[in-house]
Amino acid sequence: MTRGKLTIPLIDISGFESGNAAARDAIAAAVGAASEQYGFMRLTGHGVPAQTVADMFSQGTTFFANPETEKLAIRDQAANRGYVPMYDQVYPGEKPAGQESFSMGHPTPPTDEALGELPFYKPTPWPDLPGFHETMHDTYEAMFAVGETILSAMALHLGREPDFFVSALQNSYSNMRIIHYPEPGDIVDVTDFGSRPHEDRGLITLLIQDGNGGLDVEGPDGEWIAVEPDQASIICNVGRLLRRWTNNRYVSAIHRVVNRAGTSRQSIPLFVHPGFDQVVDAADFAAPGDKVKFEPVVAGPFTYEDFAMQRPSWKTQLAE
Repeated sequence: MTRGKLTIPLIDISGFESGNAAARDAIAAAVGAASEQYGFMRLTGHGVPAQTVADMFSQGTTFFANPETEKLAIRDQAANRGYVPMYDQVYPGEKPAGQESFSMGHPTPPTDEALGELPFYKPTPWPDLPGFHETMHDTYEAMFAVGETILSAMALHLGREPDFFVSALQNSYSNMRIIHYPEPGDIVDVTDFGSRPHEDRGLITLLIQDGNGGLDVEGPDGEWIAVEPDQASIICNVGRLLRRWTNNRYVSAIHRVVNRAGTSRQSIPLFVHPGFDQVVDAADFAAPGDKVKFEPVVAGPFTYEDFAMQRPSWKTQLAE
C-alpha cells in the first residue's frame, strides 16, 4: 500500500553553518531523529542553486537523447563511472531496473597514489557534450558540501566531534549520477520498476527529483510513503554503511522508484562514501553493555562486492 500523504520530516539546515550553537544542536537533533525513525528526510536551506539543478536536468535530457552507440562509447567499465545502459541493475531473482544513467567519480584525486589503481578511482569518461562536464562538476560540489553538513550534524547527534564522519571522507570514492527513467510504456515488456526496493550502500545519499515524482519510502509501519517531487528540497537517506557503523541506531530505509507520471523522469543522486580503506566498526557507537551487531568491514571492498553481484555488465567484464 502507498500512502499519498507525505510524512518524511522536513528540516531547514540553513542555520547549521551560519547559526549559533543552539541552532546547530537543534538541527543535529532533528537530523538524528529523522535518521533513527525513518532513515529519510527532506532538506531545505541547503544552498544548492536552483539554476545549477535546472542546468543539470537540461544537460541530462540532451545526453540521454544521444544515440545508444555514442553513450556506449563511454560505458562504465566496472568502476561505477561513465554510462550505465538500460536494465544493467538486477538483483538476484528479480526483474531489472528500468533506468539508464551517467555516473561521475569524486572530482578530487586520492592523496594515496595506490588508490588510483582501484576501480572506484578510475577517471570518469566524459561525453563530448558542451557544458556537461562543467555542470555536473558544479552540481556535485554543491551537493557534496550538503553531505558534509549532514554528516557533521549526525556526528553531533551521536555525541562525537562534528568532523568524525567528515574526516572519513578523505580519499572518498563517492559518486553522483544523473538518472533517466523512460516512460512506463517503453519498459513494460521488461520490468515494472524504475528501481526495485533496496537500501543504498554508502553513508548517506542526497537526491534531487525532477517534477514527475515516483520515489516511495518504506515507513516505520511497513507502508510505502510517496515522496512528492520538490526540486527546491534535497532528499537525504541513510545508507547501509552508516546503519552498520551506528550499530543499527540509524535506519537504512528501503525505497523504490515507480514511475507513475506516464512520462519520462530524471533524478540526481549523490552517493556519499568514505575512503576505500575506511574501517566501519559498529563498536564505535555501541552503548556500554549493548551487543555489537555487526562485524567490522572495510568500506571499499564491501561496496564493490555488492555492485559486482548485481550488475550484469560487471560480471561479464570481470570474467574476461
